[in-house]
Amino acid sequence: MGLLSWIIIGALAGWLKRVISPGRPGGFVATLVLAIIGALVGGYIATYFNWGNLATLQVGALGIALLGALLMLLVAAKLRI
Repeated sequence: MGLLSWIIIGALAGWLKRVISPGRPGGFVATLVLAIIGALVGGYIATYFNWGNLATLQVGALGIALLGALLMLLVAAKLRI
Protein backbone atom coordinates (compact mmCIF):
# COMPACT_ATOMS: atom_id res chain seq x y z
CA MET A 1 0.00 0.00 0.00
CA GLY A 2 2.82 2.40 0.80
CA LEU A 3 4.51 2.03 -2.58
CA LEU A 4 1.27 2.61 -4.44
CA SER A 5 0.50 5.67 -2.33
CA TRP A 6 3.94 7.12 -3.10
CA ILE A 7 3.31 6.67 -6.83
CA ILE A 8 -0.11 8.33 -6.51
CA ILE A 9 1.35 11.24 -4.49
CA GLY A 10 4.05 11.73 -7.14
CA ALA A 11 1.56 11.61 -9.99
CA LEU A 12 -0.71 14.12 -8.24
CA ALA A 13 2.21 16.45 -7.55
CA GLY A 14 3.30 16.29 -11.20
CA TRP A 15 -0.23 16.86 -12.47
CA LEU A 16 -0.74 19.79 -10.11
CA LYS A 17 2.54 21.33 -11.23
CA ARG A 18 1.44 21.15 -14.86
CA VAL A 19 -1.95 22.68 -14.03
CA ILE A 20 -0.45 25.56 -12.06
CA SER A 21 2.42 26.34 -14.42
CA PRO A 22 2.03 24.86 -17.90
CA GLY A 23 5.24 24.62 -19.84
CA ARG A 24 6.36 22.94 -23.00
CA PRO A 25 3.70 20.98 -24.91
CA GLY A 26 5.43 17.58 -24.65
CA GLY A 27 6.50 17.90 -21.05
CA PHE A 28 3.43 16.49 -19.31
CA VAL A 29 4.63 12.88 -19.23
CA ALA A 30 8.15 13.92 -18.28
CA THR A 31 6.80 15.99 -15.40
CA LEU A 32 4.73 13.06 -14.14
CA VAL A 33 7.66 10.66 -14.38
CA LEU A 34 10.01 13.06 -12.56
CA ALA A 35 7.50 13.62 -9.78
CA ILE A 36 6.89 9.88 -9.37
CA ILE A 37 10.63 9.20 -9.24
CA GLY A 38 11.04 11.94 -6.64
CA ALA A 39 8.20 10.52 -4.55
CA LEU A 40 9.68 7.01 -4.72
CA VAL A 41 13.10 8.28 -3.66
CA GLY A 42 11.53 10.24 -0.81
CA GLY A 43 9.50 7.23 0.26
CA TYR A 44 12.53 4.98 0.26
CA ILE A 45 14.45 7.53 2.31
CA ALA A 46 11.57 7.52 4.81
CA THR A 47 11.74 3.72 4.88
CA TYR A 48 15.50 3.80 5.44
CA PHE A 49 15.09 6.06 8.47
CA ASN A 50 12.16 3.92 9.71
CA TRP A 51 9.54 6.67 9.28
CA GLY A 52 7.36 4.33 7.22
CA ASN A 53 7.47 1.16 5.20
CA LEU A 54 6.25 -0.31 1.95
CA ALA A 55 3.39 -2.25 3.46
CA THR A 56 1.53 0.38 5.47
CA LEU A 57 0.21 3.84 4.80
CA GLN A 58 1.93 6.29 7.16
CA VAL A 59 1.64 10.06 7.13
CA GLY A 60 5.35 10.65 7.73
CA ALA A 61 6.36 8.59 4.71
CA LEU A 62 3.73 10.32 2.56
CA GLY A 63 5.06 13.71 3.61
CA ILE A 64 8.62 12.76 2.74
CA ALA A 65 7.43 11.31 -0.59
CA LEU A 66 5.65 14.59 -1.37
CA LEU A 67 8.76 16.57 -0.47
CA GLY A 68 10.83 14.30 -2.69
CA ALA A 69 8.49 14.86 -5.62
CA LEU A 70 8.49 18.63 -5.14
CA LEU A 71 12.26 18.71 -4.78
CA MET A 72 12.72 16.68 -7.97
CA LEU A 73 10.40 19.05 -9.88
CA LEU A 74 12.20 22.08 -8.50
CA VAL A 75 15.62 20.74 -9.49
CA ALA A 76 14.36 19.85 -12.96
CA ALA A 77 12.88 23.32 -13.42
CA LYS A 78 16.11 25.00 -12.34
CA LEU A 79 18.25 22.83 -14.62
CA ARG A 80 16.09 23.60 -17.67
CA ILE A 81 16.56 27.37 -17.35
